[in-house]
Amino acid sequence: MGFSARHSHKGMLYEPKHGHDYVVRVSFSGELNEEGFVVDFRAVKRLFLKLVAAELEDRDLDDLFEYPTAETISIHIWNKLAPFFPLHSVEVREKPHSRAVYFGEGK
Repeated sequence: MGFSARHSHKGMLYEPKHGHDYVVRVSFSGELNEEGFVVDFRAVKRLFLKLVAAELEDRDLDDLFEYPTAETISIHIWNKLAPFFPLHSVEVREKPHSRAVYFGEGK
């Protein structure tokens, strides 16, 4: 899953506005249901598209976040999906070598 968007960096790490094809990985933790899975991946994809991609796709993330970093975006995605799924982690990659993983508050 993922989305494309643009942002800049403010402060000490200043960079002009630039785009990324963000890749998002979501992992889950919980008991298997009677059919042998924790979550229905089709439901995850549907809600990701509706709650996350629809909001972030082709947007200037500077308009949505004070600091539009992979870290803040991973927390944002966690908060969108956590009411629906037993999340273990949310990973956001800006580039193949740049990623942030959020495990939820206090985990």
